[in-house]
Amino acid sequence: MTSTTKKILIISGVAVGLLGVAGLVYWLVKRGKSTNKNQILKSNKVLVCSHITSVDAPQRTKAENNLRNIALLLDNNIDMIEMDVQITKDGVPVLFHDSSLDQKTNSSGTIQSKTWSEVSNIRYKADSSQGITKLEDAINILKKSGRKTIFQLDKCDASEIAKINSLGLFKGVENQILAKATSFKKSEAVVNSGIMYMPIIPSDYVGRMTTDAVIDEIVEKTKGSDFLEAQFSDSDTKLIDGTLSSKLEKIGCRLLVVAVGGAKTTNGVSFRGDGEAQWRKMVNPMKAGVIMTNSPIKLKNFLNSNGL
Repeated sequence: MTSTTKKILIISGVAVGLLGVAGLVYWLVKRGKSTNKNQILKSNKVLVCSHITSVDAPQRTKAENNLRNIALLLDNNIDMIEMDVQITKDGVPVLFHDSSLDQKTNSSGTIQSKTWSEVSNIRYKADSSQGITKLEDAINILKKSGRKTIFQLDKCDASEIAKINSLGLFKGVENQILAKATSFKKSEAVVNSGIMYMPIIPSDYVGRMTTDAVIDEIVEKTKGSDFLEAQFSDSDTKLIDGTLSSKLEKIGCRLLVVAVGGAKTTNGVSFRGDGEAQWRKMVNPMKAGVIMTNSPIKLKNFLNSNGL
């Protein structure tokens, strides 16, 4: 073998090696969003989730999905904040719960039928000093806070997730954004955005979670998700006794239990309620990984005082 041939082989080997390294780096960068877990998820504690940005602090506003309450929740280091997202006629994502503006504001119609300029002038009946918040403003205050708090996006479908992602709003906080939907399968929009995902247990499982086989089926379908929201009845013994939560934990997923809102037929009549007695049952025997509440500070203090 001539020296020239040796040099060619060496150069070729180095080139192949560099290509391999480059490919690995690209793969890691592409995967980075999904593998870079939020620090909150590394904790073994029960997480506290605020329902529709509710907060039990003196400075709170009764207007839901509101920036003032979000700031208070961040100040109190609440783990998760549920908020509802809709998009205006001119493509601005805002926080609002109802399908119509009529009941809760001084306006009428829908968010989707109005421009941001029109929406920005609307005021809540519960607190006329408060208007409708841009999602962008909420995310900016999250970034400035330095907190690892998770924003749970409700009322936000795949097309809305895609729109928000196209605006670059998720950039830098992908591991602090949690999309919720009724399907076990993540939408392409959620996958592309690199944010977290939480399916809701479908209603056709309610009343059937009484065997390990059914629980294993749910867990298998939940793989790849960070959270699973519970829907259940009092007869769903394998959810109530902690079996589901324990098996979810093994795949890196937490069970979220709702203490407020929803229907009694899908959230266990004997478990309904937003107070210490019900929270205790959600922790033991149910082993909830997250509890959604209207009193997040009180729940946080309860969990801390009981070492949970």
